[in-house]
Amino acid sequence: MGTSSARRPPTTWLWRRAKGAATRYLAPSGGVALEAREVVARYLAALGEETGPGGQGSLAGFRLTRKAGQNLGAFSSEVASQGWDAALEAWGLAGLTEPSGAMAVPLLAGALLEADGSLEDAVAHSALAAVLQDFRTLEKAAPVQMVARFLSEALYQRLVLDLGESLEAACGSYGHWRQGLAGLKDWIIRSGALAEGADPPIARQWRGLAGWQWVTLALEKMLARLLESPSDISGKSD
Repeated sequence: MGTSSARRPPTTWLWRRAKGAATRYLAPSGGVALEAREVVARYLAALGEETGPGGQGSLAGFRLTRKAGQNLGAFSSEVASQGWDAALEAWGLAGLTEPSGAMAVPLLAGALLEADGSLEDAVAHSALAAVLQDFRTLEKAAPVQMVARFLSEALYQRLVLDLGESLEAACGSYGHWRQGLAGLKDWIIRSGALAEGADPPIARQWRGLAGWQWVTLALEKMLARLLESPSDISGKSD
């Protein structure tokens, strides 16, 4: 159903537990299904295992994503304060004029991303394209809202790449699969909404240290909230 090209993650106990949660989410064991939040929490526990414990360890796997979030915040601010033409020119897209057409989204996503050919690069580009599909949202949404939506979308797409085979194998139909993915995405977006805290950078600060620190803190808080679960995430109860 479209996930056969998913990444094959490590086979450690935490990764096996995450894949097992994905299976039980769509194919309940004994009729009792796991909730989307448990799948996401167990996935983040496994992802953090690669670079360090908890949400702080997972941050290392989103360096390129955080940089793209900075750039999206900067571009959104420029659109709001200077208009489309000036913002596009600032990012080397002067000939694009007001975005339209099939090539506009990937071109703008590419301009906002410092590509390195990695898996994270591919996910970040796809997530940027997803949030930029409706360019008019940039004129209505605050930069912080755009960045929050992007970070949530990037995490969701990364999860689907890593757990896609388990999710696909467990579902009974295409409709069931789509419904399950929608549940995971909805949970990540709702729980990943930015927490109240530090003021966002002003327009000219988004691409500097202040922007990097703000995006990093926002992602750290998002991962920490999503790691919370009513069940034991790190214990070996199942």
